[in-house]
Amino acid sequence: MEFIFCLPLKDKSLKMKTIVTTLFILFILVSCNKPAVPEISKPSINWDYIIIESGSQSIIIDKFEDYGVCDTCAFKKVEKKGHIIYEPINRGQYYFDINEQEKDSIFACVHDIVTSPVYTEQSATCYAGNISIGFRSRNTTLICKYNSVGNWSTISPSTQKLYALLQDKTKVFGY
Repeated sequence: MEFIFCLPLKDKSLKMKTIVTTLFILFILVSCNKPAVPEISKPSINWDYIIIESGSQSIIIDKFEDYGVCDTCAFKKVEKKGHIIYEPINRGQYYFDINEQEKDSIFACVHDIVTSPVYTEQSATCYAGNISIGFRSRNTTLICKYNSVGNWSTISPSTQKLYALLQDKTKVFGY
């Protein structure tokens, strides 16, 4: 063991001091390089409402109720004084039953849509397929809006699943 760390040393005590000093310096450097970062767990989101709105339909699901509300409104095209306007007809509000598991499944889809939006090339004429999907948590509302996408249920796997879950509970307009 003539060469330690590529240094030719004849004295054994000097070799030992060099080894101990080098190990001590390495220990200090390695210890100082690692900042203490506390591990942060992702908290579960305590949502209050799920809100899904299209041009003629609004669906609201309250986390603390065992029902959801669907408000629909159809429009008829009317010409007045040379201008075309749309008047609401067949306006109706109805309730549908929904359990905790169904609400959690719907929220999982909504959360994914809002926090990981899909940028789509899907498009439609005449502004068809406007949808706003979101949720409220205490004093914060997160929303993802798609405009003129035609059938909004085909944008992503999450919108397809959301559409299917809602369709099981109430009539949902895809456009």
